[in-house]
Amino acid sequence: MESLQLAPLPQLLSVDASVAEDVRLVTDGIAYASIMLQQRAKQAQTDYVLAQLATAAQSTNSASLSPQTMAQVIDTLEKQPDMLPPEMLDTEHIRMYAKNCWNVFEKLVDLADKEEANRIIQGAIAQPMSIVEHNALAQLLIDRIGIVLPDTWFRYLNAVEASCRSQQPGSAQVHNVRLASKVFNHALDANSALAESMSIELCSFCLSYTQVKDATDLYRRVLNANRQNR
Repeated sequence: MESLQLAPLPQLLSVDASVAEDVRLVTDGIAYASIMLQQRAKQAQTDYVLAQLATAAQSTNSASLSPQTMAQVIDTLEKQPDMLPPEMLDTEHIRMYAKNCWNVFEKLVDLADKEEANRIIQGAIAQPMSIVEHNALAQLLIDRIGIVLPDTWFRYLNAVEASCRSQQPGSAQVHNVRLASKVFNHALDANSALAESMSIELCSFCLSYTQVKDATDLYRRVLNANRQNR
């Protein structure tokens, strides 16, 4: 009986190893290409968002972003919260974002830490404010009452007073006084210490508009809170 011939076996193993190496190279190449495509797509989206925000920062009538564009910008900011360079978060840019893409402005507030969020909010507080601006700002402050710092409250009150002084007595002025009174009632609910730290400023504001019931009610609340704290 003839013996078995085993000589070809090493050759087969060599072929199998070569095929495995080729498969590995192809797999690695596909993975690398996929990573590169993802990076390019991410960079393209980043460039798009930066371009849109640069447009929104312009003081032109066509600077406002559409709801669809704002949604795309917000989605990208949520995925890349640190994508904006410092110069795109200065006070002038913030003011224009608040004017031309309010939803994006709100997202910037929500993505920031407490100190930065207050800086962003303060950047959007105009003196004086239009009724539309005051309505939006008041709702933002109420919705985020827990993060608002005293400096922001003082800046807001100064802006309200400037707005009221710029208006003739009438419905617009009354609206601003009532809205500010509502906001500060929410603020006092969240932080009763404001009744003491802002006592002079709040009482002065309220006494300037005693014809508005909301202001006189706020005045009494501040006085009562200070009496109880003595």
